[in-house]
Amino acid sequence: MDNVHTFVSQFVRDLDTSEDRLVPTSATFDELGIDSLSMVDLLFKVERAFSVSIPDEALPQISTVGDLLGYVTNSTS
Repeated sequence: MDNVHTFVSQFVRDLDTSEDRLVPTSATFDELGIDSLSMVDLLFKVERAFSVSIPDEALPQISTVGDLLGYVTNSTS
């Protein structure tokens, strides 16, 4: 789970260089400035990096960093 958190934090840093720490798991993607196109990019990269599949049906349930971490963790365990 820490690897996923670090991965998402790095993605946010790449979008906004003022963010230099792990993002809070409670942060919504809207709060982090991740728009729908960036979200698609993030999910694609997470799927490839962690060998998971995130179906479209799961997307409404993933609105925070913690939601994404939980989904990936549950998918890989």
